[in-house]
Amino acid sequence: MHGIFFEEISHGGEGGLYGELIQNRGFEESKIPEGCTLDSGFLVPPRTPHYSAGRVVDWKMPFEAKNDYPAWSLATTGGAVARLALDLSQPLYPETPRSLRIDIASMPRTANVAVINEGFWGISVQQGAAYTLTFHSRTEKYNGVMTARLVSADGKTLAEHVFERVQGSGWKKYTATLRAHASDAQATFQLVLSRPGTVWLDFVSLFPVQTFRNRPNGLRPDLAQYLADLKPAFVRWPGGCFVEGISPQSAPNWKKSLGPVERRPGTYSPWGYWSSDGLGYHEFLQFCEDIGADALYVFNCGVSCEMRSGVYLEDAHVDTLVASVLEAIEYAIGPQESRWGKVRAKQGHPEPFPLRYVEVGNEQVGERYAKRFNIFYKAIKEKYPQLEILAAMGIAHLSQPTIRAVGKMDIADEHAYKAAGWAMTYADWYDKYPRKDWRLYVGEYACNAGVGAGNIAAALNDATFILGMERNSDLVTMSSYAPLLENIHDTDWPVNLIRFDAGRSFARISYYAIKMLNEHKASVNLATQVSAPIDTVTPAFAGKIGLSTWDTQTEYKDVEVIQDGKVVYHSGLIRKEDWRLTGGQWEVRDSVLAQTKAGAWPLALLNTKSFDTYTLKLKARKTGGYNAFMIPFAFRDDQQYMRVHLGAWLNKVAAFETVTTGADAIVSQPVRLEQPVELNRWYAIELRVNTTTVDCYLDGKRLMTYHTPADLFAIAGRDDKTGEVVIKVVNAVGRARPVSIVVNDLALEPAGTAVVLAADSPDDENSFESPQRFVPQTEPVHGIAKRFEYVVKPWSVTVLRARIKRP
Repeated sequence: MHGIFFEEISHGGEGGLYGELIQNRGFEESKIPEGCTLDSGFLVPPRTPHYSAGRVVDWKMPFEAKNDYPAWSLATTGGAVARLALDLSQPLYPETPRSLRIDIASMPRTANVAVINEGFWGISVQQGAAYTLTFHSRTEKYNGVMTARLVSADGKTLAEHVFERVQGSGWKKYTATLRAHASDAQATFQLVLSRPGTVWLDFVSLFPVQTFRNRPNGLRPDLAQYLADLKPAFVRWPGGCFVEGISPQSAPNWKKSLGPVERRPGTYSPWGYWSSDGLGYHEFLQFCEDIGADALYVFNCGVSCEMRSGVYLEDAHVDTLVASVLEAIEYAIGPQESRWGKVRAKQGHPEPFPLRYVEVGNEQVGERYAKRFNIFYKAIKEKYPQLEILAAMGIAHLSQPTIRAVGKMDIADEHAYKAAGWAMTYADWYDKYPRKDWRLYVGEYACNAGVGAGNIAAALNDATFILGMERNSDLVTMSSYAPLLENIHDTDWPVNLIRFDAGRSFARISYYAIKMLNEHKASVNLATQVSAPIDTVTPAFAGKIGLSTWDTQTEYKDVEVIQDGKVVYHSGLIRKEDWRLTGGQWEVRDSVLAQTKAGAWPLALLNTKSFDTYTLKLKARKTGGYNAFMIPFAFRDDQQYMRVHLGAWLNKVAAFETVTTGADAIVSQPVRLEQPVELNRWYAIELRVNTTTVDCYLDGKRLMTYHTPADLFAIAGRDDKTGEVVIKVVNAVGRARPVSIVVNDLALEPAGTAVVLAADSPDDENSFESPQRFVPQTEPVHGIAKRFEYVVKPWSVTVLRARIKRP
């Protein structure tokens, strides 16, 4: 059920999981990705038709490299005169032709010339730690030494090695071990030159001696250990959008990520930076083996990112792509006597790697993709029938046109990024899915909007979503959170599982929720019923009321609020001072409040009063535009309210929508309108706002009813390995909940355990300063019986375990 998904996004690998400390070590990062051009600072892909749209799109992206040698700089003192330049003559290797040229015109005896690398927003140097330095150099008319240093942010030397003889017209490799005698989290690496002349540098690499499992060219230990501690069943790699590239030519090529790291040309990530491919195909497979996970290899199917350029290779090239994929599989699991098995063996791994899954593309959808998928499926299954083949079915939910065109697939990959509250509103989402002859992989999921940068509210949403997947484990057999890793200096996605900088790291609360739910999986599900009464004392919809539109011109009048049979507000002649008018273009015309400009969410908020249980009546008339009417209510602030949307989705649907901080609206109870809202006709709208429900009427006819979502969720199962019952509970409110647990058909021992992940506020988060403030705690539970009481903590995920009595 629980795996991990790694993608090169937010420098999650380059400058993160991959242990290299030097940024732009091969001086290749100012090159333009293959197949693209540079125009006024923007990368422009081939202007050929989009794979799905069928027309050329004008997408382009900023190119982050601002000079010829990103992350490198020159410092001179004492009157030295020198300059840096990128050089393509006499390359170290043809695959990586760029090198850095340093021309030193004059060097007084007390002067210095230093070539400096900033690392990835600093280099974290630890006292007593050893670092392996490797670089290649050639010279002309240079007769001096070269001093390698790690230098703190305040200019102190932390480690140093002097290379006495650095000269010669041919490329030479130099190595040394730098051992730090002090620490600094923002150090730089410097190569200091001592004489006039010309020096070329290439492939300047600095690695900590201690990597994960002490592998050369290895991984950063703390980040790799986070992943290993999740005990993932599989690792999905390398993407995500990364696998698609921004042009077919720039997409990842597994062959180019093999062999000596000096000869790997790198891959440009659609997230705006170069990956050195030091963490390549072999390293991915090795990491899977190291942590006991199966490998899930995603390959490009000849289509670049459809959310971006969408350019593609014609069908005539598919045979070449098929051949490449079969060779990649042979490298991973073929016998060592095979062509690519021999290559693997030469890399030090004669035995097969644990490759179990391959996925055809990423987030592709439609009949055209399905036909291409069928070609790959047939070719792979014929040669490797044991492998399971995944279809990239697109974002949010399964694509029926794609399914109809797919001949056969083993697993469908669905992605689910949702705002706060969605998992509670749609806790039964997968209960309703049809069962077919394939299984479901939720390859990317996260509660990533309305939850800060990843607070306990996100963890509760994620945990509720996981409970829904586990309850439907006959269908949903695999899942992985995304994105996995985020360097805080390059945030591409609002919420990520593990945050880090050059020297520190911490895991979000959702990490610990996933970890504890994975560690406490049951062997089988047990039928579970949950009865959690909704709070009928505290009104759920207290707040102000308003009027709004979406791409529509609308008039409103006769706004009336009734409480306990009394009219407590009536607009009569509209008084402008009673309303806060923002966005769009509002006009007050005696008894009418009119929105006369198309746009998203212009708001007229009744500022003078708030209400809890009441009836709201008004009249509305559409005068132009695409949709119809929006009625905000339960308005606490601009980022926390509900609304009725009549004539949504191009005037076809009515729905309740919940808006939370930084999130897209969550749609609830949508119903199709019998007829679109007509132009220039007055409609009578009525909302009956009760304690836990809201009824919406249009012209006296009830359209729909909103019910307050549940806030307590639970599933149960039996762990056959330990002989225990496992009960998982999510409490998504800020009060302790006494619950009665009744276990039918099984007798339990009286003592058990509870593993609890809880916080004091929905906004609570882990941080660099308190990285493990909110982690699971284990405590004993007594008095377990056929029926027993237990109090779940506020804002909590709880796992109860109780041993089954033997007959």
